[in-house]
Parts: sequence; structure tokens; C-alpha cells
Amino acid sequence: MTKKILIAAFIIKNEIESFLEQIETEFEVDPNKAFMFENLDEDSQYIVTFYAELPIDERINLRKHFKNALIVHKKRKTFYTINALNNLIENDHNLEKGNIDYKRWKIDWSQYEDKLIINSNNKLVLIPLKQFFY
Repeated sequence: MTKKILIAAFIIKNEIESFLEQIETEFEVDPNKAFMFENLDEDSQYIVTFYAELPIDERINLRKHFKNALIVHKKRKTFYTINALNNLIENDHNLEKGNIDYKRWKIDWSQYEDKLIINSNNKLVLIPLKQFFY
């Protein structure tokens, strides 16, 4: 049995081609199934997302394969990490950190379309994205 994980990697534009070759070699990912986004806040930064398939009992050490990558999840046109999602819920609903049942809080996903939601330096960061085709 296998599982699919969604990976978002931060790269610079002139590394896109070599990155696509790397994911094809290391993860057998068809480069046509990787999606590229411009980080609208950083001119030279791009985000490539792709699904990697792993044995169900295997964990991945992303740092071994990539300098800057995260396991992310996707809802409609929004990408997010679980920790950032919890932080977003705390912020949106003015909750204090602690024993929170995050599943019971609703999120208006339309507010976060075309964004990557992550934590960076212990702060919630919303990165505006624009898809492009290589």
C-alpha cells in the first residue's frame, strides 16, 4: 500500500528545470504533474507543488531531498500546513493557545484562495500565489 503526500518546494526560477528533473528521478513524478506558482511577495521565489507516493509505513525526510520544502495540504485553491491552519483558526476566532478542538471551527476558504499559509519564525504568513506554466 502507498500514500500520497503533497509537497511544496521553494525554489528560484533558474532552478526549475533541474528541480523537475530531480523529482522525476527521485520520486518518479512526471514533471507535467508538478504545478508552478509565483510568490507574488518575492520576485525571485517560486513554489512548485507535486504529489510524492510513498509506502504507507515510510516517513520522508524532506531536508535530505530538498533545501526548502514542506508537506502541505490543499483545500480548493489554498495550500497550508497543519500548524499554520491551527494558527489561522486561533487568529480568525481570537482564541488563546491551549487545548483547542480545531476541527469545530469553520474557515471561510474564499478569503484564502490562491495563497500558501505557513508559519515562519513563529508567525502566520500568507503567501499570495499565481500559477504559471513552464
